[in-house]
Amino acid sequence: MENGGRGALLYAYRPIPANPMAVALLLLVLVVTFGIGPLVAGPEGLWPLGGLCFAPLAVVLLAMALFKPNPTYVFEHGIEISLPLWRRMVGRPRYIPWSDVRDVYPRSYEVAGSFLSPFASSAGTLVHTGIGIETKEGRRILIRFTPGSIRAFRAESRGYQETMRVIRDRFARRHERMITTAKSYSDTEVLAMQSQTRQPLVRIEGVFTAFFLPPSIVIVLLIILQGFHVGLTAAIILIVLFFALVPPAISMVRTLQQSERRNGILSELAKFQEQLRERSEQATDGAKPQP
Repeated sequence: MENGGRGALLYAYRPIPANPMAVALLLLVLVVTFGIGPLVAGPEGLWPLGGLCFAPLAVVLLAMALFKPNPTYVFEHGIEISLPLWRRMVGRPRYIPWSDVRDVYPRSYEVAGSFLSPFASSAGTLVHTGIGIETKEGRRILIRFTPGSIRAFRAESRGYQETMRVIRDRFARRHERMITTAKSYSDTEVLAMQSQTRQPLVRIEGVFTAFFLPPSIVIVLLIILQGFHVGLTAAIILIVLFFALVPPAISMVRTLQQSERRNGILSELAKFQEQLRERSEQATDGAKPQP
């Protein structure tokens, strides 16, 4: 089917409306709002705090709506990438002609919000493979293919495999290169990079310390405040909580930084391997006898 100047529609991928982390947060807010909340509120019933109790639920639902992605469409002459609603509302361009693309390759990423769980993130269980697109103007784009079920989590989802197969077939038919700027690595360098990606993002001892330290910090600070006869006002409590949350916050930031570094290495390796695959196929096609 022709679509203007975009050529025939080769494939359409419809992503899940919300990633599993957002769904988990929504379920938690629903349980607290409609389950635990009414029990604690008691006489105020289902409308405590003048309805302010529903604000967190409204915020989560609004965020999910703003981040709902559109489908990804692969055309003969270009690709319409998936973007969240808020980026479409500000007019971010979605369609990219293949003539403006310099590299198309598998790119690693983690599920949004996974850094909040350093245990899972360090284990690498939330790493997925998407499609990275780099344009001649320098834009770096990631198309995500996150499965809707945690049980279906694996590096390469079905959506990714089918989309990448269509893109590879399109470039092969036209004898065009998907990779034009990949670096070359020796076998020793490849092994070293693979070894780096297998290392834990953060030491497990540090994670345990960071997440079990806040209660101790609260106790120590309360004892100190009591010794100085300082009253527990709302401001004082907020300050205590702030200092208590510093260790886990540092751990999460560190995990996020290390995760981005690991995914960058994996993506560079994938780009290099994609280049080798193209060269191998070209050599095979060149060796075939001409009719």
